[in-house]
Amino acid sequence: MTFLYALRYFQIVPVVPPLFNVAFSVVVAVAALRLMHDASAAVEVLTPVLLLQLFVASSGFTFAARRGYYDLLLTSRTPRWQIAIAHCLVSILPGIVSWMCVGAVELAVSRDGRWLSIAPGTCAAFMGTSVIAWSIAVFSSRIATAVVWLLVLTIPAIAHLVSPAQLLGTTWSTTHRLMLATGCAAVAAFTAAIASIVRGSTPLEAAQ
Repeated sequence: MTFLYALRYFQIVPVVPPLFNVAFSVVVAVAALRLMHDASAAVEVLTPVLLLQLFVASSGFTFAARRGYYDLLLTSRTPRWQIAIAHCLVSILPGIVSWMCVGAVELAVSRDGRWLSIAPGTCAAFMGTSVIAWSIAVFSSRIATAVVWLLVLTIPAIAHLVSPAQLLGTTWSTTHRLMLATGCAAVAAFTAAIASIVRGSTPLEAAQ
């Protein structure tokens, strides 16, 4: 029950601003219309969903905790590792649900049997990126992390190497190295983030 309490808490104290949920709804609606006209456009329509997920999953934990938003939860009987996992799930859920919705539309309209929404590369992009984005933001704020993602995605030399969008629709044989790198980075970042929440202190910031 303690884990469910943490999940309910993050619904009462929203981790994802409502505006982002509206943005996902718009992106998914546009993607559905595009797929109805061209069932082969899965990679094209999944790209904005994935990029939006980078910003949404980067919800930040430490800054909010230091401002007292999570005091009731952190002083409850809920173990901190469960709090961390609940925070991660709530942060990445909107993007994962949006991805699944686009995948369902693609499956419904596809006539050639291809389902790029669940290709190995697509799964690695969404799951890996979601976990990495959340984990990095644990040590910072949403705004600071968003600035980092903007720089990463807009500098061509860097984007060519690390942009998760290049994984969309790919198979294991074509991008296995990048998939492995994404998976390893996700595991390492997630472990570090969980350890920081469990073992780290969260002193309250002084009132401004």
